[in-house]
Amino acid sequence: MAIQTSEIKWYKPTIVNDTTANGGILTANEIPDGVKNNVWPDVPQAERTSGSVKYRKSFIKVANDDDLKLIEPKIFIETHTPGDDSIVLISGTQTDTQAEADDYTRFYGAGDLDANVAALDTTIAVNVESGNSAAGHNIFQDGDLIRISDQTTVDDPSGSSEFLRLAATAGVSWNVDKATLTFAAGISLANSYLAAETKVASVIEVVDIEASADNWGESSTSGSYDETTYPPITDHIGTIEQTWIITFSDATNFSCAGDTVGSVGSGSIGGGDFAPNNSDFSKPYFTLTDGTPPWGGTWAAGETITFKTHPAAVAVWEKRTVPAGADSLSGNKVIIAISGESE
Repeated sequence: MAIQTSEIKWYKPTIVNDTTANGGILTANEIPDGVKNNVWPDVPQAERTSGSVKYRKSFIKVANDDDLKLIEPKIFIETHTPGDDSIVLISGTQTDTQAEADDYTRFYGAGDLDANVAALDTTIAVNVESGNSAAGHNIFQDGDLIRISDQTTVDDPSGSSEFLRLAATAGVSWNVDKATLTFAAGISLANSYLAAETKVASVIEVVDIEASADNWGESSTSGSYDETTYPPITDHIGTIEQTWIITFSDATNFSCAGDTVGSVGSGSIGGGDFAPNNSDFSKPYFTLTDGTPPWGGTWAAGETITFKTHPAAVAVWEKRTVPAGADSLSGNKVIIAISGESE
């Protein structure tokens, strides 16, 4: 079994606007691939005249029904914008908003190969958009993982692409908007590339993408639940970012609520596994195993269990800079991609 391309889905956050509240947690509002204005609105003339800086947050979700994780994911700009604007990526969190993203200082982006290179070369030069150099967003930094590609699309089988690590010291030097990149010791190009056809990007490296649960806590005098042996079972489609509280009404029965979704129903010890349904996807938010164990002791009214769940998703910010006096360009776009392995 393997994760299919169709199971890598992009979703919007809770708030999408140009305020500091922009962003937040994952929603069920899917972003269609390759559709005009799926992330960014058009830039009106007044904005092109005066210039602007705006942010948009997206979640990349592994919606795999077998709960396979995406191993060693790599996120990058596959094709940068052809217009006067420029877009860089920022690694986000499950909950951050624009107020926080505006303070982030590590940016990732893409440029074009400056001159033809040959297999076994250990240094390349890359031309970046104005503002993406060390004087602006500094999209290449020592120790970065980079991707070089002459593919016409991210999965074009007729082209070549490879990931390479830059030297941890003196791996990057800048001359205005040209970056000279030196690979780590023992690393060289596997392929030759023509400058006219080749893109180079710095890569966001994130931990394996899978749903998870943590921060378990019990408030009980004599009741217990063995969460070590029987942890909450998460679902790659239904699990969301949420803090859950289970509250007992007596020794057997309990209700459950999330910090943003509110009540999700009730269950009981001996009443079967508790698996509240996420109606957006017809999948459980999580499942608690019933039985003795994991339940133990005697629970009392008012006692609680709390824990957190996290979706099989990673958050990425796009920061778009439109310089003052930018020209209009029909069909302007940026292509962002993710690469990884599955179990």
